[in-house]
Amino acid sequence: MKQSIFFFLGLLLVLASCNPTTVTYSFIYNPDGPNPEVAENMKRVLEGEFNVDIKLIEGVHTNANIDSLLRDRVDFALVENYIPYQKGVNSAFSFYSEVLHIFYDKNLNPQSFEELIYDKTVFVGRRGSPSYHMMMDLFNFYGLDQNRINIGFNIVQSEVIVLLSTLLTEDELMGFRDFELYSFDDIGTYGMGGSSVEGISLKYPRIDPFVIPRKTYGDLTNEPVVTLSIDVVMMVRSGMGTIAVTDLTKTMLRNRQTFASIDPLLYKGMREDFDQSKLNFPLHEGARVFLDRDEPSFLERYAELGGVVFSIVIAIIGGLVSLTKWQTQKKKDKVDEFYEELLSVKNTIPKISNIKEGLQKIKSVQASQNKAFEMLISEELVANDSFRIYMELSKETIGELRGRMRTIKALESKNS
Repeated sequence: MKQSIFFFLGLLLVLASCNPTTVTYSFIYNPDGPNPEVAENMKRVLEGEFNVDIKLIEGVHTNANIDSLLRDRVDFALVENYIPYQKGVNSAFSFYSEVLHIFYDKNLNPQSFEELIYDKTVFVGRRGSPSYHMMMDLFNFYGLDQNRINIGFNIVQSEVIVLLSTLLTEDELMGFRDFELYSFDDIGTYGMGGSSVEGISLKYPRIDPFVIPRKTYGDLTNEPVVTLSIDVVMMVRSGMGTIAVTDLTKTMLRNRQTFASIDPLLYKGMREDFDQSKLNFPLHEGARVFLDRDEPSFLERYAELGGVVFSIVIAIIGGLVSLTKWQTQKKKDKVDEFYEELLSVKNTIPKISNIKEGLQKIKSVQASQNKAFEMLISEELVANDSFRIYMELSKETIGELRGRMRTIKALESKNS
């Protein structure tokens, strides 16, 4: 019954020009960066083309926005593509990018990422936020000792400040007059396969390398800054009607010029040919209908070749389907082996009795992660949902192992 209601609402959106009934949709957004202006423009565009009322809701933070979608309190939201997957939410299209800005006190002179982070007070944003998750992954990538990292949640008292944002304005930069911008690599190594940002992007596919060009921020960028970025995606409720999401996607992308003047990253981000494989949440069927609209089916492309060619094509397709299923099952079996190994480690966590054993378990899980990525590169595995869930589960297991080690360390200190 509930699904039927959502479908009916979507149908009303399409027939709005001849139907006097106004359909209300709600959009939640964070009040920072370009989002308020994006929200107002979106409301104007959609209400101008359909008989709809777009209710704008100012959110608190990304996790709360996702929760509102999951609880059917809102219909769509702008969310960073770095939130752990949850069933009940789908992607519609990529909207723009947020760039990782790492500011550090001018008195520091870090020669590496380790020197930048170790024994400093580091502000990484709200716990559980996209910037928090990204920095935890970077700490893991560089193999940093968490005991030497002081995570701070007071930006004023921090020596290193991490921000995920669009390009900063002059007013925003005024607050960082006593800071420098950290660059992960020299621009000469970028694009040649030897930069660390390329390695980070390989291990964490939702992260992209990004270069803040010279003089973008005046004297703060006398040289190009090599850093990272993530996409901000329009998310919708999974239960939202196909027609409604198709119209939302089509209307927004075909009116991209309306949003391009808000921020340069919006102009680059709102494209129909964005990389769908990087979406952390599966594409909604309504968005897929629009994005794949111009792709003719195999049969339509070759129908005029005649019955004989048609029969040959069908035979080839049948063979390819069988081969694909066999290859998919073979790759799934390999992923299942990684799952079995990981679950066996998780089951032993409560039994770990010393730090050394815990470290061995962590190294074992990390070795499995590396092996999985090597198999992904050699195409022995496919980067599907099972692979992504495995990587998330393995990171969760490492976190549990470290938690167990902290408990053991605390007990040892107490006993001594």
